[in-house]
Amino acid sequence: MVSSIFARVFTVLLRKYKWLEIAPRHRRDIPTIKNTRITVKDILEALANGWSITEVAENFRIPIEAVREALRYALEVLNELRG
Repeated sequence: MVSSIFARVFTVLLRKYKWLEIAPRHRRDIPTIKNTRITVKDILEALANGWSITEVAENFRIPIEAVREALRYALEVLNELRG
């Protein structure tokens, strides 16, 4: 039940992002960069491991704007969870 509530919240939040989606055909209920299998989590892990935004974009072959959107989305989700 909790995961379905989170999935609905995350889906609503995604509507305003150009580069993000939840696509069941790629990774079920996990936010990804549109038309890829690259998750927001993948991007956050790469950044946490010391990659720059440019390195993430180059290594995952996605636009820098998509990396920045993933960061904004992660911040928004954390803010929503805090209430």
